[in-house]
This record gives sequence, C-alpha cells and structure tokens, in this order.
Amino acid sequence: MSRRFVSPRAYVQGAGALDDAGAEFDRIDAEHAFVVGGDTALATVGDAVSAGLADAGTEAVHTVAGVDRCTDSALDAHVDEAAAAGADLVVGVGGGVAMDVATAVADRIDATLAVVPTIASTDAPTSTVAVVYDDAGNFREVRYRDRNPELVLVDTAVVAAAPARFLAYGMGDAVATRFEAEAVAVTRGRTDADGQSSFAARALAEEAFRRVREHGPDALAAVRRDAVTPAVERVVEANTLLSGLGFESGGTAGAHAVQVGLTNVGVREPHGLLVGFGTVAELVARDADPDAVSDVLDLLFAIDLDVTLAELGVGEDDLTAVGDVACERGMELEPVDASPRLVADAVRTTDELIRERRDE
Repeated sequence: MSRRFVSPRAYVQGAGALDDAGAEFDRIDAEHAFVVGGDTALATVGDAVSAGLADAGTEAVHTVAGVDRCTDSALDAHVDEAAAAGADLVVGVGGGVAMDVATAVADRIDATLAVVPTIASTDAPTSTVAVVYDDAGNFREVRYRDRNPELVLVDTAVVAAAPARFLAYGMGDAVATRFEAEAVAVTRGRTDADGQSSFAARALAEEAFRRVREHGPDALAAVRRDAVTPAVERVVEANTLLSGLGFESGGTAGAHAVQVGLTNVGVREPHGLLVGFGTVAELVARDADPDAVSDVLDLLFAIDLDVTLAELGVGEDDLTAVGDVACERGMELEPVDASPRLVADAVRTTDELIRERRDE
C-alpha cells in the first residue's frame, strides 16, 4: 500500500476573507449553486455568500437553512432538492454538520464543492469525509466524496465572533491528530485518504498540536473579545487546515474510536470535547510515557476541555459498550493488543486522572 496525500484545491483564510468571496467563487466557474447551512450561520454570513456568488455570475438556485442532521433521510431530501434545482455547485455554510451534508450531497450529484466554515470546531472542512448518523443520533458510517473541496473559505473575523467554546472544541480535535497519526504510522494502517500515512501529513499533525499548545490559550482569550490576533489565525489554521490534512492523510485511531463509543452510548456533547477526552484514553491504553499523558491533560485544562464521565452522563454500565464500539471503529489501528476491556479501563483511568487534576 503506497502513501497517499490529498488536499482541497484552494484554502483561503483571513479576517474579511468573505469580502473577496466573489473572486474565489469565480475561480470555480459554476452556474447554479445549492446552499446548505445552519440557521445561525446563514443569518450571519448568508448575505455575503449570496453576494459573492452573484459577483461570480453564479445563481443561488436553492438555499436550505436549519441543517442540523446528517442522516440518510435528510441527505436523500437534500439530494432531490439539489438535483431538481440543477445545481453544479454545493456550498456548505456553518459547522461540522453543514460540512458533512454539503460533502455528501456534492458527491451524490457530482457537483463542485465549496465550504464556508463559520466556526473552527472540527477539522472536517478540508476533507472528503462525511460522517452519517442514524435518526437516533448514533454514529452509522463514514462516506467519502471522490475528491476534496474545490474551495475552503474561512473568514477569521466571523470565527472570532462565534462563542469561544467552538474554537476550543476544534483544538480538542487538533490535539488528537498528532497522536492518532503516530499510531497509524506504526501500525501501517489505511488512512481516510486510502493509503498509508504520508510523512507530510504526520508533520502537519505535529504542527497542529504544537500550535494549539503554544497559542491555544491566547487565541481563546482573543476570541472571548471577538478579536483576531496572530494567535487566532494560527489556531484557526491548525484546527481547520493542519488537522484536516493531518487526519485525512495521516489517519485516525484511538481518540476517535473512544469518541464514537461515547456517542453510541447516548453522549451528545460536542465532537472535539469527546475527542480530547479520547486522546488521553488512547495514550493510557497504549501505555504512553506519563509525561505525554500529563502534557495532554495540562493542555485540555488550559483550553477548558476537561470533562468527567459523570458530566457526560456515562455510567459504569456503559463502559463495556464503549469498549466494544471503539474496538470496531479505530482501536485496531493502535500499536497495542486492543480489547474492549482495555478501552473501558483506559476510559475509567482518564476519568480518574481528570478528577485528581481538579483536586490538586
């Protein structure tokens, strides 16, 4: 299996980037756009997106607001709408769910894809990946578009104006990228890019972690005042671009396996919060250097992502199920002899480490 690295055609980031949306959409050269997004996202930047499309000579033929689910039933409805509108461009506006829906719809109608994240809470925007859930909110499967987005357009002034917790969730996702890429490189597993992990992706994953560690607290302080500073630019890029390229071409493993396990026992807390918790559990399960575990714990506390099982509503009786699901969804890519018992014990230990750190 060869190493494989994939990426979007263009990634554009900066304060006021949406002011130049017309020039960026013009590079795509589409005629009819199908726009999907959350209510808040479209209320915030919908006019700027529409103006950019108009400036590029692209007609916004249909807009779907209130997108909050990526399920088969929702996707089928959106695909029918996009096809009926004759869309040759899908624009996803908002957070992770909007990105997933836009990616899946663009793939099914073979349209060009542009994504306009309004928060930096996940590393989904740059990828081919769409995560699909069942109607109860449980993880179902990952689907893949045949290519990455043609455009990722991130206005950091918009991101900075969103609640700071969203930036923190994205940092939780970015922290995991380094350690999961390490695991997949050792086990020579297949990545989301459909090959072995690339050296470049692993380097990007390392850089994502470094930026969060060095600039994360300062970036959070800035966005609490709606400010865009160099720290904010560095962390938004780490959350979105570096972590996105790092996870897709570097691989996901234990941290996301634990996140899926927690989701499938009914936890509905944000993805990045659960992935941050899962990173500690991943390191405990692989018997990592205690200093590495301590460093990740320090960082999670510094960016307000410490959480306990009780706060997640996870009881002792749930842990076997968490372990079972995790061992089917990524733990096999860890350099350990993974078992449901090992995962459950790692999750218990992570909970205890966080409790003890709070009591210090």
